[in-house]
Amino acid sequence: MLSNNIDVSVHTDVGKVRANNEDSSYINRESKILMIADGMGGHNGGEIASQLAVETISKYLTNLIENNIIKEITIDRYLVQALNLANYKIRIEGSSTPLLYNMGTTIVLCVISETNNLHIANIGDSRFYIIDIQKEKISKLTRDHRLVDSQDTEVRISKEYSIKYPLRHILTQALGISEQINPYLTNCKWHKGEYLLLCSDGLTDMIYENEILDIFKNNYKKKCDQIGKSLVEKANNNGGLDNVTVIVSRRTA
Repeated sequence: MLSNNIDVSVHTDVGKVRANNEDSSYINRESKILMIADGMGGHNGGEIASQLAVETISKYLTNLIENNIIKEITIDRYLVQALNLANYKIRIEGSSTPLLYNMGTTIVLCVISETNNLHIANIGDSRFYIIDIQKEKISKLTRDHRLVDSQDTEVRISKEYSIKYPLRHILTQALGISEQINPYLTNCKWHKGEYLLLCSDGLTDMIYENEILDIFKNNYKKKCDQIGKSLVEKANNNGGLDNVTVIVSRRTA
């Protein structure tokens, strides 16, 4: 269970351009699971894909955790199994309903162990950050699966230009789109005072990382709820071109 020494909050907004919100999010304080999915596809396909991903993964992992099947050494293995199950279910749903064909979703999730180790996985370009206010440092712990970031692409562009690059949203992996997935997995220790940030690209396409860090620094005495609101507000003030969803959490002791 997420202890009383952990503050956590989620905020989502449709943005200034999109008609509906295709992001989904999940927080389970008992099982210590945090997750965001950013869907894509016409005729509400993106919304359905992100919801199906979150529901499938949360149900699978929660059942294992509540029944004490998951041990820390096996968490990463079960994360991969959950992601593969979600990928399969989204593909089946998309293939059986013509209007939902080729729907898909990104995913970023974290399981927090009893020893405050973070087990993180992602597919697509939804991200996970750790923010250390004392060191004035923001660290991205996930890896974007985008054409612009691919090591195989012949396109070599600066980080600053990549935000405006016309092909920046083309993903090399997504749940429901890829027949075989290869999630990025990483682990790290969560130290006292550090913030966690999970977000869809509706945040990171609108705000540079140094601006995200500034929002945390300027609000470090406030609750995670206020920081989340400030992040979403900044993304919308900068154009709000996409749905934006953030989960902010802080370990206070």
